Amino acid sequence: MRATIVLVFLLAIAVGAAYMTRPSQGLHRGVAVALMEKGAVAAPDAATGKYLFEDFYVVTLSTMTSSDGAVLQCWGAYTRFLCTGPAAPEAADAATG
Repeated sequence: MRATIVLVFLLAIAVGAAYMTRPSQGLHRGVAVALMEKGAVAAPDAATGKYLFEDFYVVTLSTMTSSDGAVLQCWGAYTRFLCTGPAAPEAADAATG
């Protein structure tokens, strides 16, 4: 019983910390701009590009889309980011070949 209470307490602390340190929309946009400046991600079309930001209380998600589909998707938690985008053509060829 005591172990269960300790585990619930530790889980509550982890969730509270995640809520307090989740990245904001401005940080997500900053990461996206930095990746576009490095050339790691193509910029979305000006006419058809869309940006979506979602807040799930402990994690955040931002998605940039273009007419071709998803350009960049970033998850944020504990002030850290995990960003994925479409594979570069040479990396896709290496993986299939």
